Amino acid sequence: MKKFVILLTTLLTLAGSSLCLAADGGDLNKQQKAVEVVIDALDGEPIPAYSSLLPLISKSLDQNMGEKGFAALQKAVQDRFGILKEAKFFAFQRFDQADSITYIGSFSKENVVTMQFIFDKKNKMTDLTLAPYKAPAQASAQEEKK
Repeated sequence: MKKFVILLTTLLTLAGSSLCLAADGGDLNKQQKAVEVVIDALDGEPIPAYSSLLPLISKSLDQNMGEKGFAALQKAVQDRFGILKEAKFFAFQRFDQADSITYIGSFSKENVVTMQFIFDKKNKMTDLTLAPYKAPAQASAQEEKK
């Protein structure tokens, strides 16, 4: 009888803990695949066609950016940050109306760049931001110079 109670307790514990595992894993996987396509497009060679991005981005982002805007973004990234050396996943944040995925990238002209991608609840990219990272000590020192 003791073995049965221990076995039942173990099974219920395992079943209960499986409910606590990441339920957002499927959304995160879809969103990371979309981010990888965009990062590859920003990286340069080979440049995927803009039409391959359309299923991954929202209609509002497509209307705001368009094919010409995306080409301008690629050129601006190349001019400001240089060539992408590496990009690593950093954080996934889930909010009520949107999800945020952050990557940390290293470019030839800028050592650390944060790349943030915002997704709606339909897993469509609605916004992307690339900004050089400034350490808190550097940020406060630059503010004092102003």
